[in-house]
Amino acid sequence: MSKLKVALVIGACLLAAAGGYGLSQFQHGGEEHAHGPTGADTPSTQKPGTTAAAASESLPAGIALSELDGRQYSLDDYKGKLMIINFWATWCGPCLNEIPILVKMQERYGAKGFQLIGPAVDDIEEARRAAPGLKFNYPIAVGTPEDMLELMATLGNDQGGLPFSVVIAPDGRIIERQLGEYSEVELAGLIEKYLPH
Repeated sequence: MSKLKVALVIGACLLAAAGGYGLSQFQHGGEEHAHGPTGADTPSTQKPGTTAAAASESLPAGIALSELDGRQYSLDDYKGKLMIINFWATWCGPCLNEIPILVKMQERYGAKGFQLIGPAVDDIEEARRAAPGLKFNYPIAVGTPEDMLELMATLGNDQGGLPFSVVIAPDGRIIERQLGEYSEVELAGLIEKYLPH
């Protein structure tokens, strides 16, 4: 796919996400979360912030990813660990602000049963060029932007907004989703709360 097509797809996704967010803010008067009939956040009305997953919601089995070097792996390889899947892109300012915090958390908690995975919603070559400067210490997944947007939708982000994180318990249950950045304090608290003991 040409860089122009990738840029157009990404631009269209950003415009759609921004428009949807703005409309939602207008319709709901800027309230923190949109709630469905049961009071639970629903993916189709999800706004920036944290949404809890249903108690029985699990990570779909068999999600295969490609590392920057072409190595294939599965999210199933990390079962038994607390996992955060953090979608990012080189053109996403909030993503780039959050990555140093994620690197710090992987360094601090990696030996204690925590694993970050970073799917790039970006051109593969752009992700490869940016990776050394971002000093990732966790696996980065690459694929076409369309594939990564589809994976994000599968995991609960049908808006395509970034950064987007999914927190997975060691038993494979989805604990929560975060649309937008985590602060260092809230992310450390979340990790410490759910680390396997």
